[in-house]
Amino acid sequence: MGIVPTPVNRIPSILPGLAIAVLSLSSCERKEDGATTKRARSPYHAIPGATHVGHESCKTCHEGEFREWLLSDHHKAMSPATEEYVLGDFNDATFEHFGQVFRFFRKGDEYWVNAPDETGTARDMKIDYTFGHYPLQQYLIAFPGGRYQALQVCWDSRPKEEGGQRWYHLYPDEAVPPDDILHWTRRHFNWNYMCADCHSTNLQKGFDKETLSYHTTWSEMNVSCEACHGPGSEHVKWAEAKARTEANPGDKAAATEFAALKDYLVSKGLVVTLKEPGADPNEFPWTTDPVTRQPKRTRPLDSNVQIETCAPCHSHRTLLDTKWNPGQPYHDTHAPSVLSERLYHHDGQLKEETYVYGSFVQSKMFHAGVRCTDCHNPHSMKLVAPGNALCVRCHLADPYDTPAHHFHPVGSTGANCVDCHMPHTTYMGVDARRDHSLRVPRPDLAKELGTPDACTKCHTDQTQEWAADWFRKWWGGGPRNAHYGEILASARRNETGSFAKLAALAGDLDRPALVRAAAVETAGLQGPTPESTRVIASRLSDPDPSVRSEALTALLGWPADQRLALAGNLLEDPSRQVRAEAARVLAAAHSGFSETQKAAFAKAASEFVMKQEAIADRAAGHMFLAAFYQDLGDAAKAEEAYRLAQKVEPEFIPARLNFAEMLYSQNRPAEAEAEFRGAIVAAMTDNDRGLARESLARFLVRQKRYDEGVAELGQAAALLPENPGTQYFYGVALNSLGRFPEALPYLEKARELAPRHLEYLTGLATVCRDAGKMDLALKYAREALALEPDNPQLQSLVRSLGG
Repeated sequence: MGIVPTPVNRIPSILPGLAIAVLSLSSCERKEDGATTKRARSPYHAIPGATHVGHESCKTCHEGEFREWLLSDHHKAMSPATEEYVLGDFNDATFEHFGQVFRFFRKGDEYWVNAPDETGTARDMKIDYTFGHYPLQQYLIAFPGGRYQALQVCWDSRPKEEGGQRWYHLYPDEAVPPDDILHWTRRHFNWNYMCADCHSTNLQKGFDKETLSYHTTWSEMNVSCEACHGPGSEHVKWAEAKARTEANPGDKAAATEFAALKDYLVSKGLVVTLKEPGADPNEFPWTTDPVTRQPKRTRPLDSNVQIETCAPCHSHRTLLDTKWNPGQPYHDTHAPSVLSERLYHHDGQLKEETYVYGSFVQSKMFHAGVRCTDCHNPHSMKLVAPGNALCVRCHLADPYDTPAHHFHPVGSTGANCVDCHMPHTTYMGVDARRDHSLRVPRPDLAKELGTPDACTKCHTDQTQEWAADWFRKWWGGGPRNAHYGEILASARRNETGSFAKLAALAGDLDRPALVRAAAVETAGLQGPTPESTRVIASRLSDPDPSVRSEALTALLGWPADQRLALAGNLLEDPSRQVRAEAARVLAAAHSGFSETQKAAFAKAASEFVMKQEAIADRAAGHMFLAAFYQDLGDAAKAEEAYRLAQKVEPEFIPARLNFAEMLYSQNRPAEAEAEFRGAIVAAMTDNDRGLARESLARFLVRQKRYDEGVAELGQAAALLPENPGTQYFYGVALNSLGRFPEALPYLEKARELAPRHLEYLTGLATVCRDAGKMDLALKYAREALALEPDNPQLQSLVRSLGG
């Protein structure tokens, strides 16, 4: 992983985050046979006073593992910019990007670049660190306030025959000038926030929100032993005492010292035990089921601790605390992102950069008990076998590694298991990352949902229809069970009859948890209807914390007293992720708390506040705190948090708009208007400028300054041409001023962008009816009725129009 934002409408995600599986990763059992059994003892150990001691302390006893680690990406995650680690051409090499010139050179042993800074001025800057090494290497430069920024011009470290050994820009088709939000000197390429905690060991970000500066520290610059095994001081103490006792059997002092460490009998002084209890390291942990002919573990996993240890850095997630170490359950340190439409395609395939884990927990492999180390050496990170030999360690070579299964010539690309079951998506220009959901290729489904498919990724000269035809020839064209992607896509499009299937999906414990969470998220978009309430309420007791947390989030649109009645008990949920979200969602209901709930809320509220403090260098955390304080009735704290959000990140428009709305609600219209207008000035993208202008327009309309409001709406509609809500609002506003001919194109554009949106269709029908355009009115009324054929009001509307 390197530093590059994942664009959504070119704007990166504010809060990194991930998706989870059918049960909590820290839960003790899984539904499927052979995957996980009841845990005899926790793999997590409380080791008070344990400190980080560095990789040299591990080398003596673990020499083989140490040698493997030296070859790993973890070892090369971040390094000093020295001749040993720098891969790029600094021999006075020049790279030009849209007129911006970057010159790479050396001054003695130091590596330098002459590049445009935050003002666009070319100046010499020293490279302090390398970041990553393959397939690309980035370079970090020190800036005032303890910041380190990553150049967007990177070194392609692949072999020359693969197109590498060159400088290239992460945004090859965009100029990215200094005033662009994605310029390398701005916050989205800031090392301290974006990537530091997963590229170094025991990293402490050290952000000071008063001075807006960083004092970032680490115990080791790269990803070392203790990044996974946790602080090792007590383990070293235990190992040394054990060695002295074994070397000197009659030494009473040594025996006494070792006996004093009896509490470490199980843990060996480590905060987390990653090995399976009782597992024989010489025994292959997989066999073939004689009935199904499928792989199964020789003994069920005792826990998912290994995957939990990898998840914090190999996932899309947000922090729950300012400090975390291995040895804590994942949902107590991080809040994973779920299978949202923004991050994943409807069928769960990768869309944005989600760092493997969210895909893996969708897979049958995960639910059968496959762990990261079944395929990867945990110290070198290399695959434990090359090519298809990796897969047939568990799967039978006959029939799976034969043309009878893959229908391609032996040795061809199409015969490679991963090219069909783990197609890649390229990030950062050159980094091809494989989808770890290990799914069956479904070109028929891809054609229906508009998602990628493995077949046309290789056969680029063919269509998905061509691929689907071959799929039917090989595997038959009979009916198949509905894929969850079909159900989610249908519900997100608000298709007739889709909600019942969505409700069933949300409660189907045979589906991955992040899929259930996506179903809950989608159900919540319906608003507080009886049907959506039933679905969400049922998932508040889901076995997975990600689903419970998503159900809580979905309740934000419900009345506060109803939220409390449904979810009050989650203030004492065993998962910190859920408790923190419960505090946020239930804060508005604080006046109705029982004494027990008040005590539980106090603890959960502190956890919610700590979650926001973990991202104090971003405005979003302060904005969430401001909304939280508003719900608690503390207007002064809310205002303080909003103003701090502006100080930390002036260009973060949602915080400015929310603050303006709060001021308006306090009968401070002049200040509110100033904030709305300030948001327009501060915005750095058309999307943000459009949202700010639309918010100002709504404010002006409420102030009965209609002409000004409509003028602002017109600018918003121009800036947000793909936003159906903005187009519709502008059309309605124009029509209300008696300007129907001007209004109609905007109303029709909204309908074109959201053809299944009932409000847009009924609005179009009534506006056209009132304007005397009866044929158009009937057309749109019929379209609305087709969405809800049993709706008596729509039936009446169609009849009134002569239909």
